Amino acid sequence: MAALIWFNEDGINPDHEMLRDYADAARIYIFDLPYLQEWNISKHRIQFIYESLLEIPDIQIYKGEAAPILQQLATQHQAREIVTSETPNHVIRSHQREVSKFTKLVVYDEVYPGKEAAVSRRFSRYWNKHDREWMAR
Repeated sequence: MAALIWFNEDGINPDHEMLRDYADAARIYIFDLPYLQEWNISKHRIQFIYESLLEIPDIQIYKGEAAPILQQLATQHQAREIVTSETPNHVIRSHQREVSKFTKLVVYDEVYPGKEAAVSRRFSRYWNKHDREWMAR
């Protein structure tokens, strides 16, 4: 079954199990411009996300509104499902609800970097230093 893997900013992990489960799926990230502008996301945050995405092999990066782009890509790739990860971000969850209106949405559990065995290299030094403090809150 054709699928797309849609990464969100809370699930950027080059070792995420959805990549193993959907090894042949196109890997997508969308810089959602209305979200970035409305929430005044800093250039440093955008750069951080971009650099983290570069660790994911064959990632395709788009900019625009998430749901319409995903609908277009699902049609283009003849994808019957879009795979993503949970997020506490209500804006991304809203996009997920929109996506579920036009295709099957498979949502993997959120991965906390301090507890994941295969942590992204970009985060590893930070989380090795701060994971105990973060988890204790």
